[in-house]
Amino acid sequence: METWLLLIMLSLATYRLTRLVVEDTFPPVLWLRDRLVGGWRPLTEAEWEHVRSKGVPWKTQAIDGVENRWVERKKWSPYWLAELLSCPWCASGWVALALTAGTWAVVGLPVPLLVWFAVWAAGALIAAQDWA
Repeated sequence: METWLLLIMLSLATYRLTRLVVEDTFPPVLWLRDRLVGGWRPLTEAEWEHVRSKGVPWKTQAIDGVENRWVERKKWSPYWLAELLSCPWCASGWVALALTAGTWAVVGLPVPLLVWFAVWAAGALIAAQDWA
């Protein structure tokens, strides 16, 4: 495979996995992130349905015109882990490292350290966009 194509694929995979870790509302990932990160987060569609049918069983607040829910982080979850899992830039660095190391181990990469930084930069820039 061409190196340029591999860099693009690694960058897009970094973006997608970073989005899954930091922002997506896929129920198992959201459940885990709520316990590890906590804090304010926008209501999901299922939570909106619950609010419409039964009322609000949790603390909510409008932030920038979006209704948010307060979620308590578990006491055993360290602060640094919460920061890592809530920051697209931070999470994308570790995701890019894992993808680069895995690719380097399986198919090999020229200058893996530079590939890691390039993939991290591209993946983080895409993940940090409002439209992404």
